[in-house]
Amino acid sequence: MSEFEGEAATTRETVRYCVEVARPYGRKLVTAAAFLVVAVAITDVATPLVFASVLDRIATLKPGTALWPRFGSLIVAYAVLIILGQAAYRMSGWLEWEGCLRTFANGIHRSFERLLRLGYRWHVDHSSGEVASSLSAFSWALMDGIDNLHWGVLRIIIVVLSAIIVLGIVAWPVAVVLVVLTAVFAFVVVKRSGPVTEASRRFSRAHSRAEGTASDVIRNVATVLVGAGEEPESVRVESLLDASVRADLQARRVFTVTRVWMSGTVGLMTWGALLVGVVLAVRGDIRAGVIYLVLFYASQVSAQLIESFMQIRQLSRGLGRAAKLVALVNTPPEVVDVPGAPDLVVTDGAVRFEHVNFAYRQDRPLLHDFNLELRPGEHVGVVGPSGGGKSTITRLVLRLMDVNKGRILIDGQDVALCTQDSVRRAVSYVPQDPQMLHRSIAENIWYGQPGPIDMERVRAVALAAHVQEFVKDLPEGFDTVVGERGLKLSGGQRQRVAIAQAMLKAAPVLILDEATSSLDSESERYVQEALWRLMSRSTALVVAHRLSTIAHLDRIIVIDTGKVVEVGTHRELLLAGPVGTYRHLWEHQSGGFLST
Repeated sequence: MSEFEGEAATTRETVRYCVEVARPYGRKLVTAAAFLVVAVAITDVATPLVFASVLDRIATLKPGTALWPRFGSLIVAYAVLIILGQAAYRMSGWLEWEGCLRTFANGIHRSFERLLRLGYRWHVDHSSGEVASSLSAFSWALMDGIDNLHWGVLRIIIVVLSAIIVLGIVAWPVAVVLVVLTAVFAFVVVKRSGPVTEASRRFSRAHSRAEGTASDVIRNVATVLVGAGEEPESVRVESLLDASVRADLQARRVFTVTRVWMSGTVGLMTWGALLVGVVLAVRGDIRAGVIYLVLFYASQVSAQLIESFMQIRQLSRGLGRAAKLVALVNTPPEVVDVPGAPDLVVTDGAVRFEHVNFAYRQDRPLLHDFNLELRPGEHVGVVGPSGGGKSTITRLVLRLMDVNKGRILIDGQDVALCTQDSVRRAVSYVPQDPQMLHRSIAENIWYGQPGPIDMERVRAVALAAHVQEFVKDLPEGFDTVVGERGLKLSGGQRQRVAIAQAMLKAAPVLILDEATSSLDSESERYVQEALWRLMSRSTALVVAHRLSTIAHLDRIIVIDTGKVVEVGTHRELLLAGPVGTYRHLWEHQSGGFLST
């Protein structure tokens, strides 16, 4: 089951977030709405009244009457109203489109920022494909929603109100019929809006799961191909699409029932208005022009209310599509800065873990009363069985997660009380499997540095990290785009790019999490030399399974079941008696790695 199952905001929460996104451009959108009101008033009130006056004068026309004195002013007024109406429509359209586009961009940007703030663990737990699908669905639903509200709902409301007001003046019995039946229509809309929106939400969830799964497979196509998973993945996507189709058909049934109710109400209204108008005409209570107005507005109102069904349907579907993203961005971030948090200021680079407890799940503690101190400039290796918490302590230093209890101090400052950005600026990090952005090699090396790329500095660190060795053979050199997550490069090449990035950052604290695990022996030797030069200016925490990479560090700590069980130099740990965990691991090495 997708981790998105059941994640959807309420209609009120969705509308509130959309209003929040559109608020900066509210004045432009309101001005566009004002021009639309003027345009509709001209085309649906003033123009029909002029036409009705023409009909009245035609009905009382006598032979030999001069055209211009009788109709000239009305002809000119009609032409002027047409021009003014079209100008008001165009002005409304221009302002609405600009406000809509800016709201669209703001919606993507705000949502993108909120998604980034949700943190490392949240993104690990959620499919990037479904997140991207939800963001795309929200942005287009927002844009379509503004269009529907402006050109659909608002215009329909103005037309209906105009009809009722004008007929209330010239033929009030017809206006009464329109008011009563419009109220019935509104009741039907309110009554059916809940089922319509819920049906749309179910369809959106099903469609997003299918689209997100397809996106995830495409992003990890190498894994699928190597595992001969094309057929199973095709079947899986087909099954999800089938569920999406069933959800849409269910939504269609709900819409069909709703439309039957609405069409019946509108048909009754049109019939009633026509009947009352005919009765008034037969009795001689209304003139020819008024008869025209009755027929015109009866057809106009019925057409607008029928169209309103489509607008409501599109709005409901849009709210359903937007609800998932709104639920995601409304998720409270796991890691937040305390109010007024200062920036971390690092002078020496001392790192200390004090009685740290941490668990991914409350019933499975990982670190318990963990203590460790790294002196300024000290290089400490971390080894131990898989699942013992080695990589976790690196993420805690970076504040990708916060400790459950205890403190992590850098130069005496609790990182949990400092801003996340300042903590991460103070730490260089090279993970086991670096993931590159879909940009050039130069851009990936320069990532995180201010200002435009300084190619001289990029080449210097690329040479030191032995990136230059493979870049020189690429047709586009440093301008070569590395592909999705850097997959156009080998694992060893990606690690060398990540090491070059860390060299360029030159932060006072350095974390290497299996930083040389994907390198061949020759590349490892060169890169280790570069890392030693890098570590000479940093306090370094080095996690490794390949014990040969940490044998020359100042100290080595062995972590098992979330605690430090041994501490010492490589030599001290090998000579310690009785045989400890480190010596046991060393004796089971095969080619520098822990054997199974």
